[in-house]
Amino acid sequence: MSTTLAVVIGSPRAASIHRQLAEVAAAVAPEDVTVSIVDGLDRLPFYNEDIDTLPAPAPVQQLRDQLGAADAVLLLAPANNGTLSAVLKNAIDWASRPYGESSLSGKPVAVSSAAHNTSTVVDHTHLAVTIAGGKPIAEASATFSLKDLDGVDVTGHAPIADSLRETVQALVNAADERVAA
Repeated sequence: MSTTLAVVIGSPRAASIHRQLAEVAAAVAPEDVTVSIVDGLDRLPFYNEDIDTLPAPAPVQQLRDQLGAADAVLLLAPANNGTLSAVLKNAIDWASRPYGESSLSGKPVAVSSAAHNTSTVVDHTHLAVTIAGGKPIAEASATFSLKDLDGVDVTGHAPIADSLRETVQALVNAADERVAA
């Protein structure tokens, strides 16, 4: 069975460690998994019900289409002031709409973060995802301390690759279970 995994980069910065983590996640995904990298979250307008219309703004529709086509979602969540980034939260808000048609609805979602306080970032992201209709898989969250990553080549670091491989596999397993149910 082929699985499509959307990997959402929660930082718009070109040199973001979360962008590097997305590259690693894509590289370690099993051969039968199609990885769709979702970036450009900074092109989404701030969520505003006044502009939540049909047709949706083009960047919003692209986000909804990518998430809607995915069997599972990996959110790469940087920390901004101790919580998830504004661009990631905004993307979750847009994905949750229109009401009753969330593109995250029922999908397994894992959150991975490289931050100083990853547990808060992961918890806050899980809360937003749950309200948006996704099914967070807490045990699949791969977290990395920024202190431990100082000076590390993220894309060539075996422990990071192993953690993300486990995360991706847990998402694939959860997606397969969802289809089989």
